[in-house]
This record gives sequence, C-alpha cells and structure tokens, in this order.
Amino acid sequence: MSTMLALVLLCLASCLVAWQPRLWLWLVPTCLPWLNFSPWTGWLMFEEFDILLLGVLAGGYARLAWDKPASLPKPPRSAGHWLVLLVLVSGVVSLWRGLADAGGLSFDWFANYSDALNSWRVFKSLGFAALFLPLLRRELLQSTRQATTTLATGVVSGLTLMVLATLWERAAFPGLLDFSNPYRTVALFWEMHVGGAAIDSYLALTAPFVVWALYATRRPALWVSLALLAISGAYICLTTFARGVYLAVLAPLVLLAFLLWLQNQTRHGRSAWQGLRQQIGAPGWRLKASVVLVLALVLEVVGVLEGGSFMSERLTSAGQDLSSRVEHWKNGLGLLRRPTDWLLGKGLGRLPANYAAQVPFEEFPGDARHQQETQDGQATQQFVSLYGPKTQGKLGGVYELTQRVALTEPERYRVRLAVRVKQATRIELFLCERHLLYDRACQAAFLLIQPAEGVDPFAWQPITVALQGPLLGYERWFAPRLKMFSISVVDAGSQADVDNIVLTGRRPQNLLVNGDFSAGLARWFPAAQSYFVPWHLDNLLLELLVERGGLGLLACLLLIGYALWHLVLGRARLNTLAPYVAASLVAVLLVGLVSSVMDVPRVAFLFFLLVFLAIKLSEMPQEASSRQH
Repeated sequence: MSTMLALVLLCLASCLVAWQPRLWLWLVPTCLPWLNFSPWTGWLMFEEFDILLLGVLAGGYARLAWDKPASLPKPPRSAGHWLVLLVLVSGVVSLWRGLADAGGLSFDWFANYSDALNSWRVFKSLGFAALFLPLLRRELLQSTRQATTTLATGVVSGLTLMVLATLWERAAFPGLLDFSNPYRTVALFWEMHVGGAAIDSYLALTAPFVVWALYATRRPALWVSLALLAISGAYICLTTFARGVYLAVLAPLVLLAFLLWLQNQTRHGRSAWQGLRQQIGAPGWRLKASVVLVLALVLEVVGVLEGGSFMSERLTSAGQDLSSRVEHWKNGLGLLRRPTDWLLGKGLGRLPANYAAQVPFEEFPGDARHQQETQDGQATQQFVSLYGPKTQGKLGGVYELTQRVALTEPERYRVRLAVRVKQATRIELFLCERHLLYDRACQAAFLLIQPAEGVDPFAWQPITVALQGPLLGYERWFAPRLKMFSISVVDAGSQADVDNIVLTGRRPQNLLVNGDFSAGLARWFPAAQSYFVPWHLDNLLLELLVERGGLGLLACLLLIGYALWHLVLGRARLNTLAPYVAASLVAVLLVGLVSSVMDVPRVAFLFFLLVFLAIKLSEMPQEASSRQH
C-alpha cells in the first residue's frame, strides 16, 4: 500500500470512529482477516491492519476526550485490573529482553523474523488490545447489549469475508471438490508464508460466533444466509486438513451447548430447558431448520473426509507427526539455558532466531538481505544477497524472495539479471500460479552460476534465461489466479548477490517493480517452501514459556483463567454473549496444544480483546448489567 493510501486509511478510520464511537466494535473485527497486503508491499513487521488500529484509536480517544470522560464512573480496581496490568508489565519486560537479545532496536520497514523488530511484531497484539480497554469500557457502560452485539456482528462479518476469499482460493487453485491434492487452505493470512496456524486459530476463535448469530436471528432469510455461512465455514475448516482445527472447533461447540444450558439454568432455575427452547424458537421453523443444518454439516464432513485421499494420509501420519513434534518441543525448551531464561524468557519474537542458531540442523532454509556498496560515503549500488541454508542437514525446503506479478496474456517469459558469486552456486527462478505456499503451474529456470573469469572472480555477470514450462495467464472470470515470481539459492553454505532483475514477455517492459532494489525490499516478499520448523514452536504454553518465561506464562494463564471463570461462573455469566466468548477462548487454547498462536498478531489481538471483554463484563455495575441482559 502506498503512503497516500495508508494516510487515507488512517484518516478515514479516525473520522468514522470519532463520529460514531461504537463503530470500531464492528469495523475492527470485520477488517481483521483481510487487511494485510504483505505480498504486495513486502512488509512483515507492520501491516495495514496496524494502520487501521491506529486510526481507530486516534478517533476513539479524541471522542472520549470530547465527551468529558470524568462523568463516567472510575474503573474498579478489581483482580482483573491487576492481572491485566501484570500481563502488560510482563509483556513490556519480554519486549525489552527481546530487543536486547537482538542487539538493540533498529528500524527497518522490511525487517525479517530474526531482526529486533520481530519483538515489536509479537508484542503489538497485546499492546493494541490494552489501548482499546478505555474505549471498550465506555461502550459497555453506554449499553452492554449493543456493545457486545456489535462486536459479535463484526466477528461474523469478518468470518464471512474470509470464507468468501477462501472459496475463491479453493476454486482458483486445487478446485472446490478436490480433496486428494495436498493443498491446505490459508485464506488471506499471508503470515503463513513461513507456515504456522493463523487460519486454524482464526477459525477456532470465530466459529462460536456463527452459532450466536444463528441462535439470535429471528428472520428466516437471514437465518438461511447464516446457515450457508456455517456450511461454508465447516468446509473451510475441513480443507485446512489440520487435525487440531477439527478438535478445536468441535469440542468448544459441545462445550457451548453445555454453557448455554448452564446459563439458562442460572436464569430460569428448574425451567431451564423451557427457557432454552423458547430462545431457540422451538417447535417452530427454527428447530426443523436447525436439524436440517446439522444433517447437512454431518454429510459435508463425511463427503470431504471420504471424497479424497489427503486427509487419510494426514491421519495415517499422525503418530510420526506427534513424535517429531515432541522432539521439536524438547529442542525449544533447550533454548532456556540460564535461570533468567526460565524466569523471564528469551524475549518476545526471539524464538525463530535462537532456534535456528542453536538447534543443530534446524536452521533457516535461507535468507535474503538488502545490501548497498558505498564509496566516499555515497551509495554506489544496491542489491540483495540471497543465502542458502548453512548446512544441508535434513532440510526439505527452500527460502525464496517473491513478488506478485500481473500477467496479461498467456506466453513464455524471460528473466534478465546481474549475479555475482564466490563459488559455484545454484539459483532457481520460478514464475508460478501461486496463492501463497503451493504452485499450480510454473515456468522455471535452474542456473548454475560459476565465479566470473578474469582478474576479479567476484565480478558481476549479466545473465539472460528463458523460463521453461506451460503457458501462464489463462484466467477464469469467477476464479482468477494470482501469479508470483520467485528467486532462491538452494545450495548449503552458498551466497549469491543479485541485482537488476527484469522479467519480460513479448513486450519489453519489466513486469517486476523495484527489480534494482533501489527502494530496499519494497514489493519483495520472502516465503519458505515445505520447511517451517524454526519459526514456530507449535505449542502455546511452550511459546509463552520460551519467549516470556515462567512469570509471563503464569501471568497469561491467570488472566485467561480469570476471564473464563467470570464467563462461566462469575459476574459475567449472565451476559448473552458470555457462553460464546468462553467457547471461543477455549477453542484457541485447544489450537494451542499443537500450534503457536501469539506469533500471528492479528489473531492474537482478537484473542486478547475477547479476554479483556470478559474482564470488563465482570466489572460492569450490577444494576447496569441486569438492565442489559
């Protein structure tokens, strides 16, 4: 996104929220699953969603100041207040330790996961959520029912947009009904360019809110639309082919049924079942439609699992995957070598760099660094150094530098670039139909670059090569395919400097932007293929322990436990949304049994926001709370 568009987004969000303060409760979760354009900008540490949050905070605080917040009752100093403060202090300490471990803060728009700014990237979800606390409290005091309904509606709206994007992804690449192709859905969570569980966590977090929407809707047409959303959402869950998602979505829905019964038991005593039936609307059309929906979901699950071979292959390898994951967890715990590491952690965002550096044969599969040569203090040339893995080891993937390209017509393409190497180095060039991780069709060239002949073997060499493969560019109007150019070094211990990359077809104009790297790594997006081990610890508790230490882990567990207590048995339990928020938080914890969560800032932000919502609901004045339920 250009600077101008970023400023427009910032100003628009500020003005909208200053005009209608409650709007942010819908706007933020609606934009969360799609407002990130990293493959087009090259940003990793920052994203367009951050700009939206800054704009919303500016407008919200401006309106808060204008409305004279002194008239609002002061927030109580409850246990929840102190737990939030404890988690924030722990987060700040871990942020400081992360920056110190990386050698101090250095700003770079295009920093990567081993740089100091990755500590900020992991911290920002908690930091942003904490900044929304005064705005959240204001809206709950104004009207608890309207605030919670608006937020839940925003979550359902965001999930709807994500489902539509994913249906396009499936239609464009593997096909909607292809369940044998080893293609795992990622939607618009570009953070998964190095693997991870972004979509897993988001689906688990939002699934209970679809049930809320179905439960709360009284209009048949809207109910049918939401039922289609539920069926589509289940299809997306199934096509992630992530076994943890299946558990993390299904088990909390069973828990949700119990929590709804428990809430009605609290409200209506012995007439709990009658109260539940009255809310559902039985024995009218809603009960019959709900039965049909459940049957449709069961048939969908059977159809996906039996309609292809990929899931059976995943289930067959479950035992092997578990043993390798246990070894991975042990390696992660091995990073804690000093008492201060166990107490305070390695620092936020420092897991990837430390894991790759300290675990033998588990290093990064490569790297890409912007460089510039200077003479008399002036930059004379800018280029990028591409690296292969340090050792071949047991790595099974590569690390690519990629860029989105727009291909106007089917043809064959050529690449021209300047290269220099110190030893024989293999370079791979690809131009593919690719959404993020999986290639559908590619044109490719495989180069073996030798050091230059002559006096200077490290001299620049001009290379021109024709890409070989099927014609690209055929489009289907209902499912156009994204295209991606990539370049990588595959040899262990090798480095290649590249510059002036030009991609052309029959026409001479360069299809790449910033091919001379004069703007750094702008428009260039790094991506791993097949191998993602160093970036994720694949367990939420261990992730918190390694990066935040025992104190940080304990603080987070106390905060989440406190929130769940009040949602299920405490002061917030009678709120209409309480069972759904509780099921949502439990779902994320279940995903966290086998996946990392905190390294996906957008999803972690929503998780913390729901935790803070639970705590604020428990702090609402009793008389106001009873009016709103």
